[in-house]
Amino acid sequence: MPYFENSGMDGFVLFNGRPIPACRSPNCFDILKELEMTSEQFVDKANALFDKHRVRVPEDYPKECTVKSKMFGDPQMVPGNDIAICVGCCILIEDQFGFDVSKIVKNELIGNNSRSGIHHACTMAALVLHFLKNGANVQIRKEKANQQNPDLVIDGFDCEIKAIDESDWTAEIKPATGKGPSRKLSEDICYDIGQFIAKKNSGHKGIKQADVVFADLSLKSFGWIDGAGWITENNPGLPPLQKYRMIYLAREIIYFRSFFLDLEPRLWQFIKNCETKHSFAVLGAPSGDGK
Repeated sequence: MPYFENSGMDGFVLFNGRPIPACRSPNCFDILKELEMTSEQFVDKANALFDKHRVRVPEDYPKECTVKSKMFGDPQMVPGNDIAICVGCCILIEDQFGFDVSKIVKNELIGNNSRSGIHHACTMAALVLHFLKNGANVQIRKEKANQQNPDLVIDGFDCEIKAIDESDWTAEIKPATGKGPSRKLSEDICYDIGQFIAKKNSGHKGIKQADVVFADLSLKSFGWIDGAGWITENNPGLPPLQKYRMIYLAREIIYFRSFFLDLEPRLWQFIKNCETKHSFAVLGAPSGDGK
């Protein structure tokens, strides 16, 4: 069945009965224009892509879409822009490079059936397109049980992608005013760097799995850095790949802005290989029975 349809509205298409907006605030970039496709071309190519790889979309897709917010409650917010970008990137990857994107569209985009899965698939597709355009050798390996399974292998580097599906500003909006507290962007960015490394399923897990970790902070403070003095001239979009490197990025359709942190190799290897557990105690503390 055709999952993509023309909506009849300029700049919008329908996916699984829901409209996919082709405009992204605050800069209102046109997604289809950036992908160099008309709505008709996108619909035809997207349906052909799903047919080719026998993609089946569940009726309740995406199933897990609740976003907690003081102002908006727990709305069902479908990241339609990321769906459009992911599918558009996959179309270009197959058309221009003959690269098999079945795992991205079947397993990552649709199979995970969640907001976080959509964000992850979008980042993965955009990264594959970026590196193929720059002449890199890119592989998506089949996952094997009881082994470390990096998302991508790029020029021999095992690369893990972590897309953070959290938006700080929406959680702090006050319903009475519609505004959030004023904070220093520099403090927020430092906080996000530390939080990513600290979280068990983000930085820590990425180091365990790979040589290079991509941290997508598009929804975090770094995603709002435009106009705040960030140097964009002569910016390659992404830095060169290097072992023990953590690359923080924000996506703007198929382009990136980024910064990186290089961990001392011994520390990276220690975290990757260490399974030691430890605990702390206070000498002289009362026993659990209160005696």
